[in-house]
Amino acid sequence: MASEYSDDGTELDRPAVFDMDALLAPFRALVSTSAMRLYLNTLLFIGTSLLLIGVSVVAYTIFYLWFIPAVGLERVVHLQFGDGNPWGTASFNSEFVSLQPYDVSVTLELPRTPSNLDTGNFMIDLTLYSRPGSAVLPGSLKDANPIMQSRRPAILTYTSPLVDVARRMARLPLYVVGWRREAETLEVSMLEQVEFARGSRNLPQSLRLEIQSDEKMQVYSARVQFRARFTGMTWFMYRWKLTSFAIFSSLFWMLSMASASLTWLLLSTVLQSEPTPTKTIKDEDHNNIKDEPEDSSTSPEPNIKEEREESALLQSFPSDDPGVGSGLESAEARGVQRRRSNLRDEPE
Repeated sequence: MASEYSDDGTELDRPAVFDMDALLAPFRALVSTSAMRLYLNTLLFIGTSLLLIGVSVVAYTIFYLWFIPAVGLERVVHLQFGDGNPWGTASFNSEFVSLQPYDVSVTLELPRTPSNLDTGNFMIDLTLYSRPGSAVLPGSLKDANPIMQSRRPAILTYTSPLVDVARRMARLPLYVVGWRREAETLEVSMLEQVEFARGSRNLPQSLRLEIQSDEKMQVYSARVQFRARFTGMTWFMYRWKLTSFAIFSSLFWMLSMASASLTWLLLSTVLQSEPTPTKTIKDEDHNNIKDEPEDSSTSPEPNIKEEREESALLQSFPSDDPGVGSGLESAEARGVQRRRSNLRDEPE
């Protein structure tokens, strides 16, 4: 309640008057043109940010799958026995990456039979071809173009008869239930940090594995493994997947946002810099008003001067006849009064 004082100093109470304009001023500011423009720009910024985040995630995923090759590539080789040494072939798709170092190894599972133990050292021959597997058969080896070839020795681990008997006795329950078998697995390194030149014809499409020995050998299974050796950026992206995802996705998002903001700023500048004809029209109107001649009739100064001269003439006019003088004077006075009335009626 607002208060006021009467003439005798007593305080009088009266109801307070609320200013509706002051009360609605904050709400009007919320729905003003500048506020609506701010809301629209904020929505566009948030929508663009979310869209570019999704684009950044997809882009990094595609880049990772394209830049990081398969870590391990393995092919099972089905050996062929008959005349000559055991041999086998295998084919590849487009799994290899040019200029990427690979370590190549051959894994053999051999039974510890007396014939295998008596064989001693034997050779493993591995050849990589740029043609499909049908081009590396024994009858067509002359027409095949090998990319690279490697021959490495291998041998079963020697154990004395006493140690061999003790080992078999310790593993006898496992042999009986079938959880273990009397075999040995050999892993022989064939190539280290081998790189393939650029071009599809320089990438392996097939291989040929041959076991060379003086005696016939028994083999359970044979596999050829290719393991990529990462260095530099590939090593960081493979070893620290989440960290590299956060870093590279953020960089891609920031670059995208900077490009989008710069484009939006340029478009806004171009749209706001268009010339408007308002100023030209105002200048033309001002020139037309300035060039118009002033009407002398609107100025009351000449009429006032003329009226004063006529009054002085009437006062100085000599007349012996009072009647005539009074008539002329009254006629002149009426004329002066009419001119005064016309002067008042004229618009300023």
